Amino acid sequence: MRIEWVIVGKGGDAVEVDSAEGAHTALCRAVKAAYADEDTDALTTRLGLVYGLRLAMVTEGQSAVERGDEWSTQAGGIMVRLSP
Repeated sequence: MRIEWVIVGKGGDAVEVDSAEGAHTALCRAVKAAYADEDTDALTTRLGLVYGLRLAMVTEGQSAVERGDEWSTQAGGIMVRLSP
């Protein structure tokens, strides 16, 4: 599975992962790196968004990828796409 993300104002990237849970972990790392120079409140807010996306990633996203489809969502300036 591949996860691609864009963090508005910070950039984006993509990595190959084994599962939607791995995709969530990769996204958490990316958000932490993107907000490393920001105050704790900014990081906490963004990580809250990422944790909010987790359920959708491991249910809807995982199911879509298992069917061979792409799946995407966004929250608060964080855009995510999962693909087979």
